[in-house]
Amino acid sequence: MKTLNGLALTTAFVLVSSVVLAGPLQRTDVPPELAWVLHVDCDALRSTALGEYLSNEMDKPEAEARFAVFKTIYNFDPRSAMHGLTLYAIPASPRAGIALVYADVDTARLETLVRGAHDYHSSTYRSHTIHNWIDERRLGKPRTFAAIHAGRVVVFGQTESGVSRALDVLDRNAPNLASGAAFPEMGARSGAIVQAAATKLDLTEDPNAAIFRMSKEIHFRMDEPSRQVNAVLTLKTEGAEVAGHVASIAQGLVSLMKLQTEKPESVKIAHALTITTVDSEVTATLKLAASDMIEVFKTGVARKLGQNSNP
Repeated sequence: MKTLNGLALTTAFVLVSSVVLAGPLQRTDVPPELAWVLHVDCDALRSTALGEYLSNEMDKPEAEARFAVFKTIYNFDPRSAMHGLTLYAIPASPRAGIALVYADVDTARLETLVRGAHDYHSSTYRSHTIHNWIDERRLGKPRTFAAIHAGRVVVFGQTESGVSRALDVLDRNAPNLASGAAFPEMGARSGAIVQAAATKLDLTEDPNAAIFRMSKEIHFRMDEPSRQVNAVLTLKTEGAEVAGHVASIAQGLVSLMKLQTEKPESVKIAHALTITTVDSEVTATLKLAASDMIEVFKTGVARKLGQNSNP
């Protein structure tokens, strides 16, 4: 995911779109075979207590000053202009993510600005222009690739071939997720703030990742009905025996969280979690009042800032 971070110019270009789609994942915009996919419904988030808290934080004077500069340069405000974000990768390149961003901003201005980026080049793929430039402030100074599709969505990737493949899907010249049965829950229901899914992941040997390595599919959904945060993580395994092992590990991790009295936010989260097993599936469910979730977030951020300020 680190490779999807960039400078303001990169972020601004990624946010380009003149015809906005919002709501759940657009299944017709992503390929049918995915290593992983993550969708954030920014409009749904804004209508929640979590979204209100984040909005208030971004409206504080220090943040407001930065956004004012950003808006002056790029002629849009990402706090209100961004409507949806989809990130995904295909099995052949699980670490080379593609971003699809839906927003309403000044396309012409951003295209003009990106042409002034360091070592800017462009190429033509079918009827599309793929822009690329070097981001000097990112580690390794990688090249960024991006294209606007039909004035409605921006494709942002790490390679030209990745952006080309994504454009083929958007052009309906290649199969998409809507034509298959994979990840049926993705985009099927509205109201989710975040949805994600993944096939078996190639993770590190971090012991905390063991439950994911033992799972053949991972599904996640978070929403906030009536100011209560509901988050559901479902792990699909090869069978009931494996599911039992995964559940045991998960219960152990929750128990350890409950013992971290120096981190009250972890204890609160742990007590709001339940682990259930049905056949080969293990489900972790979190139910917590949005106000409590906001306090958990505040406490965690304050601790992190305190640790960073220590010599």
